[in-house]
Amino acid sequence: MMRLASLVSHIPAARLSAEDIIRAAGGSPAEARVFERMFGLDHVAAVPEGETLSQQFDQVLQKLTASHTGPRPDALIYVHGQPLQYAAGQSPVQVLCANQPVLAEITRRYEVDQYNCGGLFWALDLARTLLNAGLARAVAVLGGDSHIGLPLGDRYVPGCTLMGDAFCGMILDQMPGGLQVGDVAMCTHPRFARGRAGTATEMGDFFAAHGGIVSQALARIGFDWQGDCALLPHNVNRLAWQMFCRETGLPQSRLRLGLLPDIGHCYTSDPFLLLEQERPALSAGQSCAILSIGMGGYAGACMITQTATASSTAQSKPAPTAKEHHPCSQLILS
Repeated sequence: MMRLASLVSHIPAARLSAEDIIRAAGGSPAEARVFERMFGLDHVAAVPEGETLSQQFDQVLQKLTASHTGPRPDALIYVHGQPLQYAAGQSPVQVLCANQPVLAEITRRYEVDQYNCGGLFWALDLARTLLNAGLARAVAVLGGDSHIGLPLGDRYVPGCTLMGDAFCGMILDQMPGGLQVGDVAMCTHPRFARGRAGTATEMGDFFAAHGGIVSQALARIGFDWQGDCALLPHNVNRLAWQMFCRETGLPQSRLRLGLLPDIGHCYTSDPFLLLEQERPALSAGQSCAILSIGMGGYAGACMITQTATASSTAQSKPAPTAKEHHPCSQLILS
């Protein structure tokens, strides 16, 4: 049992246009127009000039403090998709733990930065390990990336996506009721380990394999292909998900892509930004799937189920589980 006790997000107010980003990366206005039409990305969210990474997480933690009523966390996991998210010795974690009341009792600190856009799923698995081992009574997780100090053109991944800035925070515990986190499926595909540093051919192979990686991850968490639960995915681009629906027969109405045109693909945060939006629509017994596939072939997914209150949890519908295990080695990607 692991409850998602609190979940908040912060999307910076500033926006950068797709055309400005693509032109900064050496592309033409015509390339930008084609990209926008094909991939459904008009803008990305951006940290306003002059603001710091710590200020973004300050806003997340202020919301988390206001919304959380359960046990105060005594462990913290900080997740980012870009390996070099901050200068040496300038991690925001120490300052945040000293200044934010919700983190006042933190005794254990961890950082996850090796799984690209799938990193928050490795954090969920680590949180469950800490809780099950009795090493924490509640775990705070902070996730998010920014492009502070980086060239504008670095946000462009040709033929794929535009990168935005967004941040999320959550607290996990073992209390009954509320949002319960199902088994977390994590899988790596070393064939794609070069990620954004890969050649055009290697990147093309990764994009072509995207649908297969997604299908495998969903199978491992018991996703009901014939049901009606929503799929909250990473916001890579509209075309990739249209192709996925065409290949699998999944109705596009079950995908949540509403944030994509306005904020872009925000590294680790995408499915959790969507989950915050989806949560009010979940009634007791209903589930949704969250999923992210990171460059380098890092895939993570899990089911989230809205259960009844603590007094009636026994009558609520459990999160679906897979009828058949699909280990990573059994998937053959073309």
